Amino acid sequence: MATAVFYFHNYLRKMLKKEHGAGPSFLYHFNRKASIKDIIESLGVPHPIVGKLTVNDTEVGFDYILRHKDIVEASPLTPPVNPLVSTPLRPAPLERISFVADVNVGKLAFHLRTLGFDCEYGSNTRDAELVERAHSQKRILLTRDTSLLKRKLVIHGYLVRAQNPTEQLIEVMCLYDLKSRIKPLSRCIPCNGILVPVNKEAILNRLEPLTRKHYESFHVCQQCDRIYWPGSHQEKIVAFIEKILKALRQKGTQGT
Repeated sequence: MATAVFYFHNYLRKMLKKEHGAGPSFLYHFNRKASIKDIIESLGVPHPIVGKLTVNDTEVGFDYILRHKDIVEASPLTPPVNPLVSTPLRPAPLERISFVADVNVGKLAFHLRTLGFDCEYGSNTRDAELVERAHSQKRILLTRDTSLLKRKLVIHGYLVRAQNPTEQLIEVMCLYDLKSRIKPLSRCIPCNGILVPVNKEAILNRLEPLTRKHYESFHVCQQCDRIYWPGSHQEKIVAFIEKILKALRQKGTQGT
């Protein structure tokens, strides 16, 4: 029977099945021809959260076929991850940074929209539809469900580790280095549509008397037609954004 030595680094080790996760390395026995991707997932690690694979000190892709006496090292996604750049594990880069989130990270989806990021989300969306959307629309799948990330169609994805939605946001922002891409108040938080300026006269009949009297600047969602204007809700959003930026600066100082 053939054997190979596996090293899983950092939090990937915690994903391994119990019989393999005790030490820094373990001996793997196999008697069939299989890709390194299939083997890694059979050990318990979803392939999208692997950032780098080396075999005998040479970087390889997921299609590498494991051989007798190979020494394999797997490292997790490590900040900053740029999904717009080709890598051996993901040779087809994304054209833009956008996300799709499952029900386990729904509040994270709304937080991302608050900062202006394109994030699809539906509380009743089935797993198969989420995976198909991530694949066809070339989005990064965000989830806390390990099995979801093991779907074959998932290429770009991340297993969110934090439980608190604000901490989840900071985690994702740090991972993909999104600080410079923030565009606050540019998306509709409930539906993810893009907000565009609208002339007050064009929506005058839709405004409440006090809103009509005190505000002159308005935006409308291109998708759901919801109207936005400056007010206390925007002040809360701005305060939230400042909180996130402060946390990101602290992370940058401490290192990730």
